[in-house]
Amino acid sequence: MVKKKTSPRVARKREQARREILETARAVLKQGGQDALTLGSVAGELGMTKQAIYHYFPSKEALVRALVTALLDKEIDFLADAVESEKDHTKVLGTMIRAFYAYYVDRLDAFRIVYCELQLLSPSSAIDAATLTGQVHPRTRRLFDTLEARISGSTRSAAKRLRNRQLAFTAWTSALGLMTMISVAHANDDPLAQPHDALLDTLCRVFD
Repeated sequence: MVKKKTSPRVARKREQARREILETARAVLKQGGQDALTLGSVAGELGMTKQAIYHYFPSKEALVRALVTALLDKEIDFLADAVESEKDHTKVLGTMIRAFYAYYVDRLDAFRIVYCELQLLSPSSAIDAATLTGQVHPRTRRLFDTLEARISGSTRSAAKRLRNRQLAFTAWTSALGLMTMISVAHANDDPLAQPHDALLDTLCRVFD
């Protein structure tokens, strides 16, 4: 039996519905935390039935994993564009760090979903190995490929390119650490002792 091909109009409607479900799931997480996020709560917010949600996501775990990869896509796009636009290759890593901060400072809920909250979920809800290797790693690899290429320029030395890739990873984890501290301080209404601009400038000077 030949499977009927989905029309472009139907495909667009499905993708729009999928995006709305993911956006609503993010809003539920932001407002109520992990315990509030269920397929039923998302369906209720959208005026859909729980069975309709199952048409797009077979479980809460699938919904969470799709939300993480969708948010990660937006982050990587933003960082890669910033890095590609930097004309001075000696400032590429500082540019990436500033872009990471700029992207997440007003989206702390998204930062927590991608980098913090999943660590607190049950093993069945956390990111599984298949999602890591098939969805997450290709996205982060794209960023590190871009950083390595911009830092290395025309050099063909495998050793130098490896060191540059390690340096890029270290810069990214440093930006991640800074944003984690900002997120924790915000959650506890306890501002960091040092201004964000000063912390960013210091961190970028280490890598520029």
